[in-house]
Amino acid sequence: MANSLELEKRISTTNDAGLVAMLFERMVENFTSCISAINEKVYSRIYELNNNTRAILAELIVQFNGEDEISTSLRDIYIYINKLITEGEIKKDPSIFETCITIIRPICEAFQELEVREEPKAVTGLTYGKNSLNEHIIKGDKNFEG
Repeated sequence: MANSLELEKRISTTNDAGLVAMLFERMVENFTSCISAINEKVYSRIYELNNNTRAILAELIVQFNGEDEISTSLRDIYIYINKLITEGEIKKDPSIFETCITIIRPICEAFQELEVREEPKAVTGLTYGKNSLNEHIIKGDKNFEG
């Protein structure tokens, strides 16, 4: 992700699909960073990145905890990705992380497409005070009509 302010803005203005897409985007970034860490022989970085990826996988498992076909298939993929990143960390093999990218990228792109098609859940903006900057949110069931 770019900088902190851009990240905050995207989080506050996107919809559910967008939030999930952001998690997948971060995983792809982590896999790419793992490949760089292996090439640079900074193996401790792989451990940190994989722990972050595991936290993302745990969140995704919670988000898709149903018994429907999509949730079940996604859980199977998450478990497989966890197996791969563990193997990649042990073997220090960049091709394993490339495989993870190949698996996750199409799912990420699907959620990015859903993000564009769905309306955001809230209208957000920033309000400026004398010494502060505050976020103002109007929930999705509100409108600006009189």
